Amino acid sequence: MYSKVKAVIAGLIIGSVGGCATESAPAATGNLSVQQRCESLQSLTAEGVDLAIESAVYVSSVEQLATRERLSAAQQENFAPFCKITGYFEQRTGANGQSYAIGFGLSLPDDWNGRFLFQGGGGLNGVIREPIGALAAGEMPAVFRGFAVASTDSGHQSDTVFDPAFFADQVALLNFYSGAVEKTTRLAKQLVGDVYQQAPDNSYFVGCSTGGREAMTMSQRFPELFDGIVAGAPARRTNLSEIADLWSAKRLRMASASGNETPFSTEQQAFIVDELIARCDGLDGNEDGLIFDVEACDFTPQQLSGANNSHAQCLSADEVTALDEAFAGPKLPDGRQVYPGFYFDTGINAAGRGVPGLLQAVPGPLGQSRLDMPFDIIREVTIAEHFPLAPGNALLTNMSTFSGNGSKLMFFHGVSDPWFSAKDTLRYFKQMEQANGGAEAVAQWSQLYMVPGMGHCGGGERTLDQFDMLSAVVDWVEQSKAPASVVATGASMPGESRPLCPFPKVATYTQGDATQAGAYQCQ
Repeated sequence: MYSKVKAVIAGLIIGSVGGCATESAPAATGNLSVQQRCESLQSLTAEGVDLAIESAVYVSSVEQLATRERLSAAQQENFAPFCKITGYFEQRTGANGQSYAIGFGLSLPDDWNGRFLFQGGGGLNGVIREPIGALAAGEMPAVFRGFAVASTDSGHQSDTVFDPAFFADQVALLNFYSGAVEKTTRLAKQLVGDVYQQAPDNSYFVGCSTGGREAMTMSQRFPELFDGIVAGAPARRTNLSEIADLWSAKRLRMASASGNETPFSTEQQAFIVDELIARCDGLDGNEDGLIFDVEACDFTPQQLSGANNSHAQCLSADEVTALDEAFAGPKLPDGRQVYPGFYFDTGINAAGRGVPGLLQAVPGPLGQSRLDMPFDIIREVTIAEHFPLAPGNALLTNMSTFSGNGSKLMFFHGVSDPWFSAKDTLRYFKQMEQANGGAEAVAQWSQLYMVPGMGHCGGGERTLDQFDMLSAVVDWVEQSKAPASVVATGASMPGESRPLCPFPKVATYTQGDATQAGAYQCQ
């Protein structure tokens, strides 16, 4: 139970209007309703910042949430009211006469627990996502449990999350790399301190995809800003991962009759996954349709060929080669790897929940414009080297200040992610270990969790994609209690649970009800 003093907006003296707390505030706000007090925050100012609060809305019921449909029934049941602020700062005219600003959202709960959370973004941003902190928070989104939660559009405005128009503007790019998150964090913390008349005791960041890259960037470039960070499926090298996505789609399509569609029927896709499961599912001690020991899995596409398999859906030699090369990742003509390949996992044939699996031969969002062109690895690498987002890649491994501050960093990645390979996140994690004293030393402040069957940030035909890493990182930061595992559940596997284990440990069945997490140990 969080024991620190809580602040309650319903009875709070909002002495921050105008940018400073005042002793006379009770007379001004004492007779206001909680909704009126929230609305009064529209006049907030911040010293040295051209802050413009666009709206301050009191969210008193779950029906008012813009993101309600994305929340599970359990998450909705845990709703707690909060004041939602939307605003802009650093408004300016940029390249080509376009207007720019850093947009942000800030949710202030009635019952504040003294903590601050930054909610990472997604895609190319351009929109302000409702700041509630539902990602990796299990059944209790952060704002419902009392966190003040912030988000940003990353410094430009658009109607879609994959609009590259801002690439033309230098400052907009710098803000996308890291500037908008860093600046919004500092502003939001100031506003939180003004409103509650107390600075946050601890600050956290949770993000996936672009938000995962933002999370990594904060740990690498601004090591003093956050006490605990959860980075999911980080888009840490988008310029290169897009080559891999396009390569896998093109290589598979080349084996189709038309040369431009997935070569595998639904029945063949099921056959591929079934053979994979037969080969590797039991490595963790239980055959349940999930491959927890993915590193030990020795499945190869050659096992699917007519020469080695008598199944009616066996693959032709061309299909076997296409599958093998697609998952191996793109290589230069001299054999050098451009980007790691992808794991063979149970979600590679996903077609319903989340992003389509790799077997569907669909490229990533930034490579779709070249899908109908012949694949040219030299052209793709040249594009990648000059790609405007490349300077924002999350590559730094010296984490001495971050770890020295006592901060904690948790990663998670769906093994079936078709956009950003879990192998690339593992690659970085091992590089980080090597640069910071080795695996044992890094385990004192960082962990990586692989999620079998899960696609990009969630989804999958059979997976456990709901878990609470927020509580885990909070306990690690505030109680020095390193997570031994994180229990996961999922809508695609109702009534079941499994432990996710910090790499290199694997959830291994020991005894008991195999559908429940308690029957497994991390070994």
